Amino acid sequence: MIMARTKFTLAEIFPIMDKKILAPLLPYVAIGIGLLVLRNAWIAILVYHLGAIIILFSSGYRTSFTQVLKNRNYTLLIITALMGAAGGFLLYLTWPLLSIPKDIATYLQDIGLTKIVWPYFIAYFIIINPLVEESYWRGYLGSNSKRIVVNDLFFSGYHILVLAGKIDVIWLVLVFIVLSLGAWYWRQANRWNHGILASTISHFAADASVMLIIYFMIVRV
Repeated sequence: MIMARTKFTLAEIFPIMDKKILAPLLPYVAIGIGLLVLRNAWIAILVYHLGAIIILFSSGYRTSFTQVLKNRNYTLLIITALMGAAGGFLLYLTWPLLSIPKDIATYLQDIGLTKIVWPYFIAYFIIINPLVEESYWRGYLGSNSKRIVVNDLFFSGYHILVLAGKIDVIWLVLVFIVLSLGAWYWRQANRWNHGILASTISHFAADASVMLIIYFMIVRV
């Protein structure tokens, strides 16, 4: 007698989930809910991060300290860190050309980023965001391909959703290209280093430099 199965995995019920097709859309949903509907930056980032963590754990993916620290190529780590920090430097140099709206400070306050809140948001963003995103995008959704893959574009694309209406269209295109290449490079650095330490350190440096420039150029004015 053949017994019929009574339990099925989510991947068997929804095969699309097994192919990680929906996962790259998470930040788009979080930004849509947090920024466009509820107009709150904290809700947007917390929904994004919580969703990513739930997906990581439910998929069985784990990022151990052993993996993060594996094969420490110090020259590569220094280079990637400097490239990440260069993001803030480039933002500072191009700031006068970005045509940022004069009421940007008011917009930031409207989405919950007041002068009192900013230091806490920056600290959270710098410390937590690189860990979550690198585990998610370069870990769970990672690829060893030497070419640009679609997830590099998805990673870049959600940043454009955040920046839309804040800078000119030509700059949105350039940012999309730069971030897509950055995502590709981070994957290559991890491939050379056999772990996600290189991209994580570079991501820390990029987030720190960019967020601090934004803070001092807008909030501290």
